[in-house]
Amino acid sequence: MELLARYLVRYSASLKLTLFLFFIFGAGVILWHFTEHELKNWLITIPLLLLAFNLMTALLTNKIFRIHGWLLLFHVGLLLLLLLIGISQVTKLIGGVEVTNGTVYDQSSAQWQQGIFHPNRLDKLQFKLEQFSINYAPSHGTVVRQDTQAHITWLDEEGGVKKGVVGDKVPLKIYGYKLYTTHNKGFAPMFKWQPNQGFPIEGSVHLPAWPENELNQANDLQIPNTPYKLWLNLKFFDPILSTIEPSTFRIPSDFILIVRVEELRYELQPGEFIEFETGRLEFLGLNTWMGFQIFYDWSLPWMLGASLLALFGLAGHFWKKFAPVPWRESLEEEEKK
Repeated sequence: MELLARYLVRYSASLKLTLFLFFIFGAGVILWHFTEHELKNWLITIPLLLLAFNLMTALLTNKIFRIHGWLLLFHVGLLLLLLLIGISQVTKLIGGVEVTNGTVYDQSSAQWQQGIFHPNRLDKLQFKLEQFSINYAPSHGTVVRQDTQAHITWLDEEGGVKKGVVGDKVPLKIYGYKLYTTHNKGFAPMFKWQPNQGFPIEGSVHLPAWPENELNQANDLQIPNTPYKLWLNLKFFDPILSTIEPSTFRIPSDFILIVRVEELRYELQPGEFIEFETGRLEFLGLNTWMGFQIFYDWSLPWMLGASLLALFGLAGHFWKKFAPVPWRESLEEEEKK
C-alpha cells in the first residue's frame, strides 16, 4: 500500500499528467461554448481543480521548490489562481435585464446564468430607472456612443432610499451585485387594456435594440387573458442621431405605430385605440428602455492578489538568477589576468 501511495503521489505531480489535464481543460472550454446545460461550468471547474491538485502535489514533492523560495512563491500564486478561477465558475452570476424608463426593476424580465453554488439574491434588488441619457458624437460619417448616464433610485441593504447615477464603467453595487448600463436600448410603446369587465391593465412592449435593428422595429403583443395577439411595427423618419454634430438618444418627434390584428391593419397615434369584443386597447405613447448588465463574482479582488503574488515571486526569481554576485565577479577578473 505504501508503494502504491508513493506511485500515486509521484504520478499526480508528473508533467505528463499536467499536459493531459491541459488537453482536458482545452476540450472543456470548447464544449462550454457549445453547451447550454445549467451545469456546464463544471466543464471548466473540474479540470482547473485537477490542475491545482497536480501543482500542489508537485510543490509538496519536488525538492527544487525547497531550494528556490522565489520559485515556490510564484507557483503558490499560480495555485491560488487555479483554485479561485475554478471555484468562481460555480459561484458567479452574469445576467441582464431591460427596464422601461420610469419603471421599477422586475426580476421576471431578467435573464442570467449562474453557478450552481451561487446564492441568488436578485429578488432582493429594488430599483427604479428614473431617466437616462446617451450622448453621441460624429466620427468619419457615422456616430459613436460617448457615455451613458442612468439616474436610478434604489433601496439599499438597510432599506434606505438612495439615488445615484449608473454608467458603463460606474456600477450600482448592492447585495454583492454590480449593475452596469449597456449599449442596448430602444423604444417601448405603452398600452392600456380596458376589458369590458374588470380592471384596466397598463404595460409596454420593448422593441428590438436601436439603432442596431433600425430597420426592424417590430415585436408582438399578447393582450393578457385574451386570445388577441398583435404585431407591432414602429415607423418614423426623424434621424435622431446626427453625423455632423453631437446628438442624444431620444424619442422621435414624428412616428406612427402600425398594428396588425390578423388581417386588419391600424396606424395609431398616442391616444388612439382599437376596439375588441372583450375590451379596448389604447396606445398611450412611446417610451424608451435601457438594458443593464448584472454581474457578481466575489473572487476578482482575490484573483488580483494572487496574480500580484505570482508576479512578485517571478520577479524575485529572475532577480536572484541574474543579479551580479560579488565573488563571481572577482573570479571572472582573476581568470582574465
